[in-house]
Amino acid sequence: MSQISIIGNDGKPILYASLTSEGKLFFEFEFYARNENEGDYEFNHTVEPEEFTFIANMFGLNPKDPILTNIQKITDTRRGEELEQALTQNKIRNELWTWLSTPKSAL
Repeated sequence: MSQISIIGNDGKPILYASLTSEGKLFFEFEFYARNENEGDYEFNHTVEPEEFTFIANMFGLNPKDPILTNIQKITDTRRGEELEQALTQNKIRNELWTWLSTPKSAL
């Protein structure tokens, strides 16, 4: 499965995008604890194919292009943060899944 790194304003990945076997757009990222008082945190956004045209139009892209092509164009034009915010604020409809581990200091 092909995966695209969505790059943030600081030049580091903020999301990873891929297509599921069902044709849904899947974004994921995991933060790792920096010390024993923090836990790991993972989040995933799953976007239905019905939203692909909306995403293309939101970023001024061709809705007939494959969605991963458009996602690559979004990151290439340094709009990764804008995409991440649209997912987080549910401007792009998506299903959000999160997971937080218990800090080591609490064990």
